[in-house]
Parts: sequence; structure tokens; C-alpha cells
Amino acid sequence: MKTIKDLLIAMINATLILVAICLFFLWRLSATAERVVASFAQNLQIVQPLETKVEDLRSEVANLRSDLAGVSLESSALTAQATERLQTRANALQLELEGINSSLARLADTPETLMQTALDDVATRLSGRIGAVASCYAPETTPGASTPSE
Repeated sequence: MKTIKDLLIAMINATLILVAICLFFLWRLSATAERVVASFAQNLQIVQPLETKVEDLRSEVANLRSDLAGVSLESSALTAQATERLQTRANALQLELEGINSSLARLADTPETLMQTALDDVATRLSGRIGAVASCYAPETTPGASTPSE
């Protein structure tokens, strides 16, 4: 009966040790998640100035178009072909800015995509570290090799 009691106490101790280890790993994981969330919030703050820069560039393109129209009407030095080329470049720049602006708006509207990417990255790194720890093993001793106790 004493053996069964000792065996049950040992099983309870082992279970408590495993629970403590799991709680430690969960605590570390929550700390990592908090760092990811803080980094994510900081990245969203970076997006805001980019949006304002895109808006400034958009207004600059509009000003460029109006200046081009004014120059082409006032000066005969610019040919219709040169004006058309400049207008085409301004249109291409406008389309590129609209693409950037829509990407930024989509990024700001769906922050869960950034969060999911960050969490996937953390999970990949964590599983790699756990795999590295799990693959650790004691070096095999070769027969006939001297040991420090000899």
C-alpha cells in the first residue's frame, strides 16, 4: 500500500512539474505576443505619415498638370508631342500614387492581416526553437574511452 501511495505522490509531483513548465512557456509566449502587438501598433503609426505623403504627392501631381496646361497654352516652344509626353508621365505617376494609396488604405482597413503575418512568423520561429531543443541528445560514449571518473 505504501508503494502505491508513493507512486501516486510521484505522479502528482511529475504532473505539477509539467504544469509549471507549461505555464512558464505560456508566460513566455504571452510576452512574445505582447512584443508583437507593440511592434504592430508602431508599424501602424508608420503608415499614417505615408498616407499624408501620398496625399501631398497627389496634390503636387495635380499642380503639375495645371502648370503643364498653362505652359502649353502660353508658349509655343512646347510642341503638342512634348506636352502629350509630359501629360502621359503625369498620368502614370497619378496611377502609381493611387495604387500606393489604395494599398495603404487596404493595409489600414485590415490590420488583422498584419497581425496574422506577425503571429505566423512568431509561431514558425517558436516551433523551430522547440524542434531544436527536442532534437538535442546526449553524446554517445564509445566503448574503451576513458571517463573523468577513472
